Amino acid sequence: MEVLIVYKEDYPWDVRVEKLALALKGDGHNVTVLARNRDQLSTIDERDGIAIRRLPVTRRFPTVVQVAVNLPFWFNPFWLWLLFKSSRSMKGNRGVIIVRDLPLVKAGIIVAKFRKSKMVFDMAECYPEMYESAAKFSNRSLTTRILKSPWFAKQYERNVVGMVDHILVMIQESKDRLISMGVDEENISIVSNTPSIDKFKGKIHEHNGNQLRIVYVGFLSKLRGLDLLIEGAAQYIKTRESTDAIRIDIIGKGEQRERLIALSNELGIGESVKIHGWLDQDEVDELMSLANVGALTYRVCGHWNHTIPNKIFDYMLAGLPVLATEVIPIARILKETNSGVICKDLDSVDIAEKLVLLRDPHKRSFLGENGRNAIKSKYNWENDTKILREIINDLHQ
Repeated sequence: MEVLIVYKEDYPWDVRVEKLALALKGDGHNVTVLARNRDQLSTIDERDGIAIRRLPVTRRFPTVVQVAVNLPFWFNPFWLWLLFKSSRSMKGNRGVIIVRDLPLVKAGIIVAKFRKSKMVFDMAECYPEMYESAAKFSNRSLTTRILKSPWFAKQYERNVVGMVDHILVMIQESKDRLISMGVDEENISIVSNTPSIDKFKGKIHEHNGNQLRIVYVGFLSKLRGLDLLIEGAAQYIKTRESTDAIRIDIIGKGEQRERLIALSNELGIGESVKIHGWLDQDEVDELMSLANVGALTYRVCGHWNHTIPNKIFDYMLAGLPVLATEVIPIARILKETNSGVICKDLDSVDIAEKLVLLRDPHKRSFLGENGRNAIKSKYNWENDTKILREIINDLHQ
C-alpha cells in the first residue's frame, strides 16, 4: 500500500515522523515523506529506505518567495501540487495520507478524496491549546497573533476533525478532548511518542552519592519552566551551602537561552548550570548517562495538558526519576508508575523541597527502576507500533 506522511517542517529530522515511517515500511508499505524545503535540499531524496519529496528549490528567488512557497497553509498551491503529484500511484482504496499536525490537514482531505484514499490526522499537538498557551507566555508580533490565532485554529480544527478517517493522538487527555467535541471514539487512537525498549542498549543507571545531576533536553522557551528549575536549584543550594551539591545540564536552544544564563549568574549558581545548545545524539546520551534526575518543570497550561513530551519516556527508560510540575498527563503517568516527584506549579520553593527528596540515592534508584519497568511493560514504541499497524490495515478491510 502507498503511504504518504505529510510533515510541515524540514525533513530530516523528526523522531516521530521517522518512527511512523519506519514502522509502516517494516509492515511492507511503500512510504514517502512530504516535507517543506526551507533548507533548500534536493526535491527527491531517500533516507533509510524512506522516499522523501520536498517543496521546490527557490534559492534563486528573493527570501520572501522562499518563505511564501513553504508556508504550511492547506490552501498553499505548492503543498497541494506536491500532494497531488506524490499521490499519483495511489489506486482507489489502496492508499493512505497521514498528515502530521493541523495546518495541512485540509489539503490532505482534498487529495485523499480525489484519490479515493484514506486520510489520517496525526494530532501530535493540539494547535488551539498550543497557540493560546504561547500567546499567554510570550510576546508575539501582530502578524504572529493573526496567523496563530487560537480562535481561528479552533474553528478550523472543528471543521476538519469530522472529515478524516482516523485521528492519532499522543495521550488520553487529547482523546477525551476530541470526544467532547463530538468525534466518534472509534475514530481516535492513542499512538504516543514512546521510545523503543532497546534505545539505550540495555544500560542500567546506577544511583550513587548525594550530588544531584539533573538533565533537561528540549527547547528553551518560557513554557518549559527552566527558570523555575534554576530558581529551585538556587534554593536547594542555599540549604546545602555548596554549589557542588547540584549540577544541571540543559540541552537545547530557544529564545530563553540568554535569560537562563543571566538568571543562573544572578542567583550565584552559574557554575552549577551548563547550557549546551543542540548536541549530537551520542553527546545527549552521554549526558543522560551521567545524570541522575530528568527535569520537566513545565508551566501548567492547556497545551501541556493535552500532549506528552517524549523526554518523559526517555528519562524513565534511562532509569532517571522525573522531576515534574502538575501538568495533567505527566503527573498522571508519574503517579501511575511511581517513577518521579511532582512539584507545585510556579513554585521554586517546592521544587527545592522535592530536590531534597531526590538527594537520597536509594529513593532515586527506586523511582528510576519503576520507570524502566513501566517502559518495558507499557510505554514503548513496540506496543504503539502494533496499534499503528492495526489502524492502517483496518482502514482497508
